[in-house]
Amino acid sequence: MIFATNNPNKLKELQAIFNDYTIQSLNDLNINIDIKETGKTFYQNALIKAKAIYYLTKIPTIADDSGLIIDELKNWPGIYTKRIENDAKKINLSRNEYLIKKSSKLKNKKITAICCLVYYDGKRIIRATGKMHGTITDKEYPGNGFGFDSIFKLNDKRIVSQLSNEEKNLLSHRYQASIKLKEKLKKS
Repeated sequence: MIFATNNPNKLKELQAIFNDYTIQSLNDLNINIDIKETGKTFYQNALIKAKAIYYLTKIPTIADDSGLIIDELKNWPGIYTKRIENDAKKINLSRNEYLIKKSSKLKNKKITAICCLVYYDGKRIIRATGKMHGTITDKEYPGNGFGFDSIFKLNDKRIVSQLSNEEKNLLSHRYQASIKLKEKLKKS
């Protein structure tokens, strides 16, 4: 199978869960493609990517679309999470600094990380979604992890970047989606 990503951290997380499958990344296959995410939902974007890579390679493909939603900002940035990097660069901030600034005056700092995984093999479409709930922090907490881990405080007050890989993998949105997808694949 192919996991339609160039992100080595995402690949490691998925390979750890799908350890009884051989999972390759786009890098492993020397595929350098920018697939436009034109969907209106995480599911639609993941499906677009899974189909694009499958039709390119004819190898069963898993793709994801994931992001962060901030409740009080009407679920922003949502499917646009990846794209806010450009807005942040315009004002010389990292993506996480930008999100902290945008949420600094909010009363409700509740956030949800969402991951939608889609498997496509030319016939079957199998999807699974995972969510992780918490609040956005007022500063970054360096440590382990990537993406939003350094600004994501779980409901039990732990910061995701300060968890071990094993701890994070047992509660992350990608882990939840991966476990569900693996179970659905075994049943199909």
